[in-house]
Amino acid sequence: MEIKTLFQKWWVWLLLILALLVILIGFLTSLYFNPWLKEKLESRVKTDSNSLYTLNLHGFDASLLSGRITADSIHLVPDFEVWDQNHKAHQRDTTAVKAPRTLIDLKTNKLVLAGINFLGILRSKPLNLSKLQVKQPTILITEMRQDSTESHEPLHESVDGILKGLQIGSIEVEEATLRIREGQKAKADRIALKDFTISVKDFQLDSTAFQDEERAYYARRMALESGIAEFRLPDGTYKLHATALKANTEDGTLNIGNLKLIPLLDNAALARLQGKAVTTMRLEVPEINLSGVDYKVHSRYNNLAARHVMIKNPSLSAFMDRKNFGAKGNKPLPHDFIQELKTGLTIQKIEVQGMHIRYEELAEEATEKGMITFGNLNATISNVTNDKNRMSTKKPAVIDARAALYGKAPLAVTIRLNLLDPDGHHTLQGKVGPTDPAILNPILEPTAFISVKDGSLQESDFNIELYRNQASGNLNVRYQNFKVDLLTKDEGKRQSTGKKILSKVANQWVIESDNPKEGEALRAGAIEVVRAKRRSFFNYWKDCLVSGFRTAASVEGIGADLQDPNR
Repeated sequence: MEIKTLFQKWWVWLLLILALLVILIGFLTSLYFNPWLKEKLESRVKTDSNSLYTLNLHGFDASLLSGRITADSIHLVPDFEVWDQNHKAHQRDTTAVKAPRTLIDLKTNKLVLAGINFLGILRSKPLNLSKLQVKQPTILITEMRQDSTESHEPLHESVDGILKGLQIGSIEVEEATLRIREGQKAKADRIALKDFTISVKDFQLDSTAFQDEERAYYARRMALESGIAEFRLPDGTYKLHATALKANTEDGTLNIGNLKLIPLLDNAALARLQGKAVTTMRLEVPEINLSGVDYKVHSRYNNLAARHVMIKNPSLSAFMDRKNFGAKGNKPLPHDFIQELKTGLTIQKIEVQGMHIRYEELAEEATEKGMITFGNLNATISNVTNDKNRMSTKKPAVIDARAALYGKAPLAVTIRLNLLDPDGHHTLQGKVGPTDPAILNPILEPTAFISVKDGSLQESDFNIELYRNQASGNLNVRYQNFKVDLLTKDEGKRQSTGKKILSKVANQWVIESDNPKEGEALRAGAIEVVRAKRRSFFNYWKDCLVSGFRTAASVEGIGADLQDPNR
């Protein structure tokens, strides 16, 4: 077809006119609309925030035809002096504008908004985007004052303007950094996430999406992957540190890599801070995997629920100084931790594989630390919940654990706990041995001033029923040729002459060296213990085993008075 003939076609002229219009609109947009819109957005932020925020847009470009906005970088800058002025003004006059609880400093590199309906925005319709993409944002949130609000309204009820009813088809945040600090002069961040990405599908900020049981946090799907993640306890005593986080609301998974609980103070400083003897703990967990996490329920009701938690090869070390710092206040039972939770909790099953525990204690009259260890601990914990419909005496939480005491003595225990029982009812059943009882000397010598001199322990079993204030039961302990040395409490001297004499008397006339004696039945060790409330529940359980052994060995008079709640 010749050019002259082609230009005689009406549709060719229509295409040319449309092309010219597109070029003209693009030229006018670049020349007038982009600068106007950039200035409008920057001034609107300053005006609407009462000069609390300044928005700086760099490399800004908008396309009316494609409904697209891009920027090479943006920076939302808070003004702390304006915040101080507003806060002081509101304190003087409650009718003045109340300063927000937090301030946000946001920097990004590339920003892309696609699918914008500019005409809809002009007609005050909710903002509807097909895509939001942000590269390398750095978000610093400063908590300017404490949150005194007991309950918070949902996000969709707290936004106004074009954000009300906001819809975004997909959100991609790449290589982000998030920091949350308490106050402008804070020396350390309370929460920090580095090098994390977020992918969100079908985000809809309204009440319908909030109540939709197929959504979590207003989205059909949300996935997060993070590098280093840190959280500091509000009192500044501990820090949680992980090298990787991964969460997905669609498949209900959460993975945590190399989690560490790190004390920020030594034991003495921590004890001085709290005004009493405390346990300093260090925890390392190479891998934690959660499945069946109900993000949907959490997003609506703040309840925590998971089907299965796997904890691999954790290591826990703990130390308490009771020599230089006194015990004060009552220590909680496991029931108290659950009953005091302000949110719902339901975990169907927790598995712990290959755990190692080391506990050290400096007793009141000791000159050196006592130590006890549990190696290769494997445990299954089921039905951990504060849901009254799931927890009862007939449906308790159950802990089945197997470990090696000091890496040598096999120990198996089953613990059943009605976690909602106000009287703290629970039971312990288990077996220990066979082993050489002398392995207990690292904890007995520095804390009880007793040393196992000789003997062998066969497999023994125990059955204990415990309440908040007292416990009873029995320990069937089988041993032969059991002998002890009573030690002096003087530093640098293991046994005084008097202790040597007492040891011989005890071994000859007081201690039953065999159980059962030849030709006799096994002597059951009766357990009767009044709980020392200032000691941990682990100490409560230990006292029960000590009570049973002392009864079986006829040495009730040796050691602490287990009927004294103030011991």
